[in-house]
Amino acid sequence: MCYANAVSLTWSCRLSVAEYAALGRRAPAPRQNCPRCARPMAFDGCYRRCVREAGTVHPIFVHRARCGPCGRSEALLPHFVCRRRHDSVSSIGAAVLARHGVDLDTGASGLYRGVPRRTLRSWYQRFAEHAEDLWVRLEALTIEWGGTLPFPPRYPASPSKAAIQAMGELWRAARHRWGMDIPAAWPLANLVFASGLLATRVDLPWPIRRSHIGWFAPP
Repeated sequence: MCYANAVSLTWSCRLSVAEYAALGRRAPAPRQNCPRCARPMAFDGCYRRCVREAGTVHPIFVHRARCGPCGRSEALLPHFVCRRRHDSVSSIGAAVLARHGVDLDTGASGLYRGVPRRTLRSWYQRFAEHAEDLWVRLEALTIEWGGTLPFPPRYPASPSKAAIQAMGELWRAARHRWGMDIPAAWPLANLVFASGLLATRVDLPWPIRRSHIGWFAPP
């Protein structure tokens, strides 16, 4: 299972960007049921795109799936892909965290190495524009997954920082609920938003189940 939006399905990929790219057309993807009619979809070729991370541009192949009965066609996006963005979600996350004064792990700042300043500014602006929506939706999902939120409820002066904190709360709730190895906080958030973490519109699919965030294990 994975998350759907109007044009793509997003799935949890255990491979790194480099590992996925190295497989070329042989890169795995899970079979999906149609979001519209729930019938099994068939693979329908793939297309080439690029993902930049740590100063390296990785050409990858994205599989497509088509539903025979209703004709719906979807791209099957690994969760490290951000829709309409050239860079990986981990690169974007590291840059946004650094922008807001969060201490990064060793080497994390290198994830956005070589990214033009105008691109960085576009990330900061888009994240700030939707930060309040992200914060509200992430905290709602945290409660849905049995997590706990700060009490009394906070009304932050910085919605961006609140959204960042909410990503951590969601990640902890997922770990506590399922006790499983799951993607890191930013890739997890991108996964639940169907690769739309920096999209023009914030959509959160419901319901979200364990099978949605567990790693896909290719046969």
